[in-house]
Amino acid sequence: MNSSSSVLLRGFSLILVAGAILAVITLAPALRPPVRFTLVADGRVMSGEVRSQTVRQALEEAGIALGDLDRVDPDLWETVREGSVVIVTRVSQEERTVVEEIPFNRQVIPDEALPEGELKLVQGGVNGQEEIRYGLVYEDGAEVERRVIARRRLRQAQDEIVLVGAQGTLPSIPFSGTIVYLSHGNAWLMRHETGQKRPLTTSGDLDPRIFSLSSDGSQLLFAREQESGPLNTLWIVDTLVVGDPPQSLGIEGALWAEWVPDPSGLGTTRIAYGTGERTPAAPGWKAHNNLRLYSLEEGKDQELVAPGSGGLFGWWGTQFAWSPQGDRLAYANAGEVGIIDARSGARRALLSFPYYRTFSDWVWTPQLSWSPEGRFLAVSVHVPTEGSRPEESEAFELWVLAVEEGTALRVAEEVGMWAFPQWAPAPWGGEELLAFGRAQAPTHSRDSLYSLWLMDRDASNERRLYPASGQASFAIEQLTPWIWSPSGDSLLLLSERNLHLIDIRSGLTQQITLDGGVVRARWAR
Repeated sequence: MNSSSSVLLRGFSLILVAGAILAVITLAPALRPPVRFTLVADGRVMSGEVRSQTVRQALEEAGIALGDLDRVDPDLWETVREGSVVIVTRVSQEERTVVEEIPFNRQVIPDEALPEGELKLVQGGVNGQEEIRYGLVYEDGAEVERRVIARRRLRQAQDEIVLVGAQGTLPSIPFSGTIVYLSHGNAWLMRHETGQKRPLTTSGDLDPRIFSLSSDGSQLLFAREQESGPLNTLWIVDTLVVGDPPQSLGIEGALWAEWVPDPSGLGTTRIAYGTGERTPAAPGWKAHNNLRLYSLEEGKDQELVAPGSGGLFGWWGTQFAWSPQGDRLAYANAGEVGIIDARSGARRALLSFPYYRTFSDWVWTPQLSWSPEGRFLAVSVHVPTEGSRPEESEAFELWVLAVEEGTALRVAEEVGMWAFPQWAPAPWGGEELLAFGRAQAPTHSRDSLYSLWLMDRDASNERRLYPASGQASFAIEQLTPWIWSPSGDSLLLLSERNLHLIDIRSGLTQQITLDGGVVRARWAR
């Protein structure tokens, strides 16, 4: 700035106006006629005359220095005019780390083993703790924005679990083997009698996608969900030792996991699993479509199937089912069913079909079940119909595939997309039975009610098992609608978030849980 355009500060006086300090700035004559303006900054209101052209020059003459984040209105390049009001807002940022409490939840669960109305505290509630780093923004010293930069869980909240007596409401029924079920985020155990239940986990964070009981009923494989990072972590818990704490396997991000069958009966020591990663878009994950084997005895992890695209709609993931002999797996995706050799990882397609367009962010895949000797595979199949595009057909059928021969036989039509065929693990009455669901409205099977049916191995003697003829059908619970007993003489049915025991011989059905939160169940000897 040269001498001809410089502005001289001739005087300065302070006037108190409405609780603020009013500073009167008188400026020396310069190149243009003076204009009167008002400056608001740092808790002061200053008024005076200025010959400067821009807001930036006026602030410099008034001795107002600006920080990198400060905001000026009007902008610095605008001209100062008669009566202009220039407002300087001081903006600053900082980071602050705080520890916050995570309140525990309270679970109240009916228990048929307790007298009606009696309360029993199974687990005391404990608040969790979370370390949160915030980014704070201040304007003129007042906080205007708070955003979360990072979170770190210091301690997981532990639910309070209270059992409330419901004795006499449901009878205690003897059964053979071990039943485990997932309810309200925790794993529960019944052994030999339905009236005797105890929790195997108390964290309340189990992932319903993974819930597998070893063939001898001694160990439960499950996953715990995570709020951030990997989708979940894999754990096992001993079902024989009361109070035995679960053990982490150190495996993260599993979309599918099962015990590897051991026909020798010496005890299962390996698991198979496939992984995926968390994504911000629906459904919240992207599958790797891989397959890995993990040995509990050796602590070794090996790759059986390398990550891949997974074919049509591969981001959703591939479904797997072990053969009873543990020598191969069946796989299913949106348009194909096939076999994977458990030693080499070699893949062989058995059946292709048109994918089903859901018009949503989920993908329909066939449900799979092996016959006890591992020769046949029962699958639900999407089939095309006349008058519609193949992918928009609402027709679903039940097929049986002869794995070695490579032949396929349709055994039931119009069953609906949630047929869930399940082969009995052992013959009953000299016959190997196949249980399956049939939609009440097969052309609208996505939301239809279903009934449970049985047929013999050769697709003969088809009969309705539940509910009895003339009674209302039930909604399908998509993760575990029904499970065979190890002896093949009973079925465990999941309906309205409770478990029901069905005797195959008589058709007698008895409800065995009351808590209304069951989403998965397994049954072993």
